[in-house]
Amino acid sequence: MSPRSKRVSDRVRLLRWTLPLGIGLVALLYQVGPARWVHDHFGHVVHYGIEVLFYGTAGPLVTWLTLRQIGRWLDEKEEAEQRAADTQRYLVTITADSADAILSLDLNQLIRSWNVGAELMFGYSAQEALGQSLELILPASLREQGVLDWISAEVWRQGVHRNVQTEGLTKDGRRLALELTSTLLRDASGQATGISAILRDVTERRQHELALQRLNQELAERVEARTQELAERNRELQRANAELQELDQLKSDFVSSVSHQLSAPLTNMRGAVELVRNRCAAPNPTCVRMLGLLEGQTSRLNRLVTDVLNVSRLEAGQLALRPVAVDLAQMAGQAMDELTLRHSDRKIQLLADRPGPPAHADPDRVQEIIANLLDNALKYSPAGSPIEVKVQCQDGHVVLSVTDHGPGLPTGESERVFEKFHRLDGGDAQETYGHGLGLYICRKLVEAQGGRIWAEGTPGHGATFAFALPRALVLEG
Repeated sequence: MSPRSKRVSDRVRLLRWTLPLGIGLVALLYQVGPARWVHDHFGHVVHYGIEVLFYGTAGPLVTWLTLRQIGRWLDEKEEAEQRAADTQRYLVTITADSADAILSLDLNQLIRSWNVGAELMFGYSAQEALGQSLELILPASLREQGVLDWISAEVWRQGVHRNVQTEGLTKDGRRLALELTSTLLRDASGQATGISAILRDVTERRQHELALQRLNQELAERVEARTQELAERNRELQRANAELQELDQLKSDFVSSVSHQLSAPLTNMRGAVELVRNRCAAPNPTCVRMLGLLEGQTSRLNRLVTDVLNVSRLEAGQLALRPVAVDLAQMAGQAMDELTLRHSDRKIQLLADRPGPPAHADPDRVQEIIANLLDNALKYSPAGSPIEVKVQCQDGHVVLSVTDHGPGLPTGESERVFEKFHRLDGGDAQETYGHGLGLYICRKLVEAQGGRIWAEGTPGHGATFAFALPRALVLEG
């Protein structure tokens, strides 16, 4: 019974006792009051007529009003009961047709209701399941563990036991992964009458979860194996790198040792050639030509040894620098004078303001850079073509450039020309002598002094090699 229906019943029950009491009280009050007054002032006929009129009207009127109110209450009760019945039928329909298994148990854990979802899930019809113990759908392993008693105890303790992960057994022997929510049922007086259970089949979800766990485990194992493999390869690379460093050090030591060993004989050879030239009383043309050739080749070999030593020192970080404020225009002029003595037929022009802006650099290394750039321009410039040297100040740097009118630079070679042992493939191997270290040394020396070097040019229109060094800070005094 709904609370509203209960209230209506209580009102009718109360009215059943209060109605006669009310009528009797009205009659008593009439007799004590108005009836006595009428009896004293009027005759018997009038008194009798008034009493007939009062009792014939008041009683039915009170009764009619009472019955009318009772009718209203009964209508409310019927309406409330109808709504409750509709709600109950709706809930029964939902329960009966739910895809989840919804069932109820009595206090002895016997099945009292079995919906369509339970039939579809476990394969038992309602006729087969009703009256059976819930152990009907439990695997033997769970029955032996006393899971049913544990669930029942938890429901009694909590009232509602939600989302319990368990297993079920179908009629054909399949095991299902289930999610159980159970509720303790009570009557209107609060006494426990049974237990309701909602069972949801989560077998597919559990399988997906297990599959995901296996994939995660496999992935973790693969990552661990890959990590170990990479660690081993890293150790191998470290060992190989250490071996390469050792070999590189041995190579540098060997090159340095050989270069030093060659320097002394070359110095002696140059001294011997000069001595023969100076003391030869009457040299014939052949001797003069051979001595000149020997002297030139000795100087060339000496430059090669010097370059190799410089490369070895630069790469080992052993080249000492002593930067001061230097005038690049003045140093370019000195290098041009020395070069003109050896190549009197070549024309070299210097374009610079005097005094030029000072640069912060090592003068010996700057002299070596300028000499290499001029020597490179002479090798690749046609005879009779001028070479231009320009010194200027740009953005806090002093820039020196050497421009020739030779074959220029092929596309994509402006960076590669500064690589070690790189030679332009222009069919000039016979015309120009070089070992591919000059421009590499220039780059290393410029960068070691905080500057940069670059090349510009197009095929057939000459090339410009330039470097920029930081401008020296000159304090005004």
